[in-house]
Amino acid sequence: MFYLVGIGLKPKHLTLEALDSLKKCEQVFLDAYTSKYAEGSIDELQALIGKKIIALERRGVEQGFELILKDSKGMDVALLVYGNCLTATTHVQLLIDAKKLGIKTAVLPGISLTNMLGKTGLDEYRFGRTVSIVFQEQNYSPESFYDMIIENIKAGLHTLCLLDIRAEEKKMMGVPDALKVLEKIEKKRGLSIIKDSRIIGLYALGSKNEKIKAGNMNELMKSGPGGFPQTLIVCGKLTDKEEEAIAALND
Repeated sequence: MFYLVGIGLKPKHLTLEALDSLKKCEQVFLDAYTSKYAEGSIDELQALIGKKIIALERRGVEQGFELILKDSKGMDVALLVYGNCLTATTHVQLLIDAKKLGIKTAVLPGISLTNMLGKTGLDEYRFGRTVSIVFQEQNYSPESFYDMIIENIKAGLHTLCLLDIRAEEKKMMGVPDALKVLEKIEKKRGLSIIKDSRIIGLYALGSKNEKIKAGNMNELMKSGPGGFPQTLIVCGKLTDKEEEAIAALND
């Protein structure tokens, strides 16, 4: 059996179903490149399940895991994914690969950032497409995420912006970094749509040190440091109840 397991935002988010399944597994692997815990460590999770966890970087998950499945056929094997386990298409592909190999699969969902968006005061039904803001490089500076944010705003919808993580470089994008990327794109295009929008920054959501801060682009770019991972929301049209909730619930 191949178990694809969401492990939430901290060790205590692991479900009882996942705990029971992992204790039966002969091998437990971790997708170590898509995110990290907001609180706690993988060592704590190892102690909880009583198994050694083998961390895999991007190549090991995207290119090497099919070989792991072949070599471990007939065994119980798990891949752990931070948050929920089926957010990324890579993990869906692993289920397909397992099915082709004749391996039974089980998906055990975990608590995700998206399960907590209501804590901001925003209506979860009023979000448009999620985007990922990536680090800009000399030969790689996409802007498609900006275009999607604008489309969401035109439709009156909020945009959840996931921020780039480069685990191999121990580099995680923060809210100020992401806003600088958006500001640069807006200046190039002669626009101020996002600059004039309400922004909500999410810092280490789900942890005891979580912070949710609402303001405009300039205010959040100047805000003090917060815990990681970090995420931001660009608000679309706000209802009266959302305005009231944002003012009451956020810094």
